[in-house]
Amino acid sequence: MDLDLTTLLVLSALVVLMSSGMYIAEAWARDGATVDRLWSLTFASAVITAVANLATGLSAALWWANAVGNGAAVLTAFAVWSGARAYGGRRSLVEVSLAAALLAAVTTLVAGPDGGFWAGAEVMLAATAVGALLAARTILCGPLRAFRAGSALALIVLIAGCYYLVRLAVFLGAGPESAPFQTYVGTEVTTLVGVLLVNGGAFTMIALRGQHADERAHEVRNFDPMTGARTHHSFEPRALAQLRSAEQAGAPAVMIAIAPESLREIAVAFGRPYADRALTICGEIAQMLLPPRALMGRDASDGQAFQVLIPAWTVEDAAAWATEVRTELIDAPLSVPGGALRLTASVGVAGARKYAYDLGELCATARTASHEAIAQGGNRVVVAETDGRALDGAAPMAPSKEP
Repeated sequence: MDLDLTTLLVLSALVVLMSSGMYIAEAWARDGATVDRLWSLTFASAVITAVANLATGLSAALWWANAVGNGAAVLTAFAVWSGARAYGGRRSLVEVSLAAALLAAVTTLVAGPDGGFWAGAEVMLAATAVGALLAARTILCGPLRAFRAGSALALIVLIAGCYYLVRLAVFLGAGPESAPFQTYVGTEVTTLVGVLLVNGGAFTMIALRGQHADERAHEVRNFDPMTGARTHHSFEPRALAQLRSAEQAGAPAVMIAIAPESLREIAVAFGRPYADRALTICGEIAQMLLPPRALMGRDASDGQAFQVLIPAWTVEDAAAWATEVRTELIDAPLSVPGGALRLTASVGVAGARKYAYDLGELCATARTASHEAIAQGGNRVVVAETDGRALDGAAPMAPSKEP
């Protein structure tokens, strides 16, 4: 069965529309990252190219559609390049992509209605090849190459760049009406190649953005999105590793439990968002003051408290640090309807040497010490010391049993 050019262009437009729509719908379901927006531009341009080529093939009076199609074809390739740059954390240079597309469109428009179907073709073919080859190089030299889908996308745009280079060479050497051009790189062949490339690009880009979404989900599992502290999922294994290292070296380490106060009362008086903001402020201040190598996480047994493990510190050092956190917290009032509230926290400190470097016992002891601080009136630091001695800026906890 032979397909005439018009039928082939119609089918091409439909297929490109479906595959492009698949990626754009997938991108809209995510958080609108720069990469998604730029690669959505790639597929929107591919759809415009297919529709513009169909319009040009249906009526010579729609000669201006040729300019739209040429510009969109160039933007299709260059937007892949801009998206790949953005994925690697570099400037997208989308303005360069738009300038290349505008150049191709203006060159075609300058030729006017007498320019025919191939008006501005040289600029379009050259710019599309350059955009695709730049995209291939950026992908192969950036973080995308670490993924199989990234390598596949590089291969797709490399094929596109080479194809358009060959097409440009034949166009310039033999002309668009020559037998070699019509047979090997004519409109029919290019339409089929374009459909295959757009479909391949859609599948690889969806796979890449899906992998990115999985990485983001894994990061969310590791860090609490509200306070930035580690979740129990990531805090526990790292804390265990640090305690093992400290025990082997005979070095001190401390566990600190920070319990922001009056969160329930704030929630009742002003609403849950204000209580959440108070918890966030406490977490931000503690993280701002964290020393090197310290670990901070949300308390798994008490979602309204934090745990901080600091290696190579004594309980005296930890008590001084906790007092600094309390001071900074008081100086960071929470704005509420009708005024502001000064925030306070009760802090418990437990030394690893006293508790055999056992993470579970350390966490429980520091947590109990923070509860003792609340029982003593709050807004203070309690150190779990076997001799019950008081430290500067801290209150002693009742003597506890040796492990």
